[in-house]
Amino acid sequence: MGQVPTSETAPIGIVGDGRVARHFHHYFDLLGLPVRTWSRRKPAARPVDALAMCRTILLLISDTAIVPFVREWAPWPDKQLVHFSGSLVTDLASGAHPLMSFGETLYDLATYRSIPFILNEGGPSFSVLLPQLENPSFTIPPHDRPYYHALCVMAGNFSTLLWLKLFDEFSARWGIPATAAHPYLVRTAANLLTDPDGAFTGPLTRGDAQTVAANLEALDHDPFRGVYAAFTRAYASRS
Repeated sequence: MGQVPTSETAPIGIVGDGRVARHFHHYFDLLGLPVRTWSRRKPAARPVDALAMCRTILLLISDTAIVPFVREWAPWPDKQLVHFSGSLVTDLASGAHPLMSFGETLYDLATYRSIPFILNEGGPSFSVLLPQLENPSFTIPPHDRPYYHALCVMAGNFSTLLWLKLFDEFSARWGIPATAAHPYLVRTAANLLTDPDGAFTGPLTRGDAQTVAANLEALDHDPFRGVYAAFTRAYASRS
């Protein structure tokens, strides 16, 4: 009989074939780690058969599908089940949320290695969940995960929505290419990284109520007027 694979030598199982699944399959490929995959869209075998040799199985599927999937195929007492949801808390799998935005383009090894993982206090350590990786990790109380995830959604996706609004309006209204605003975007991000408290500019920092009122009037029939007003209140509460 062959040697029974350990958590360090066994292939890593991936359930799912979406964007995050593709990114982590690529990460493991860059590290030379063996991977086994299963997806409902390509069910060549039952997951218990396709992932039989895996000790760690990553459930990289939608949040609402994680618990039903585990219950359908449970029990897997010899497997370490890990989900990457930022908000889900369940006793059926351990949470390890990668604090990163995953686009269509795959990243290089240094980028993947820099990704922090957010785990649950009192749960298994990162070295237990994914002993093959050396990524940084941090813990938060499980009951704080929905709030943590809300912060991530606002910071990443809401800021993206604002920049896309600027790009779209520049192009549609005045024929200004989005690239014209790229230096502004790059500098805004750089200032935020190097001097967070000093990164604010414009009428809010100056206390220029007249300009703020003019901005709101200009946005009168735009759905982003409410966004501007809400951000003005949020800035005031932070100040």
